[in-house]
Amino acid sequence: MISNTRVILWYYSIWRDVICSKSHLLFMVEITENTKDMVTSCMIQRLSTNEALDYLKENRIDISERTYRRYKEEILKQKNKLKSYSQKFVEIEQFKKIETQKNILHECWEMLKKTEKITEKISIMKMIREVSDEFPNTVWAANYYGSRMKSLRERKKRYKAASF
Repeated sequence: MISNTRVILWYYSIWRDVICSKSHLLFMVEITENTKDMVTSCMIQRLSTNEALDYLKENRIDISERTYRRYKEEILKQKNKLKSYSQKFVEIEQFKKIETQKNILHECWEMLKKTEKITEKISIMKMIREVSDEFPNTVWAANYYGSRMKSLRERKKRYKAASF
């Protein structure tokens, strides 16, 4: 009896490995950009699965219901990753943008000092004006986004504390 149990477990292990490897292969297949756009369009339109499959067939994309659901799940995962990225790194990107504009202004002023031709000086001064006009908006946007992210983090903390 014991030896028979080992054989059954061995077969189960092989069967499980085969099934898992097949599912991994399915997820490794890339979604074509056109199919991804069409599935996203179905999601935006809030079509039911059957309506979405009909819509896709009309647009020459023939996929099964299971494949549609898998594509939809992958798109949602990607959306969540992008949301997570934005919450973590957009503040850093805003800071980099501010620093880049500061560096551009600094370099423009240095170029203005070294330039001899009047036409070049005028074009550099125009560039300085454009960057200087844009700079306060960039700082305001970074501050606004930072304060919104801070309040969002605080709300999440309060929600977690209230749920325990």
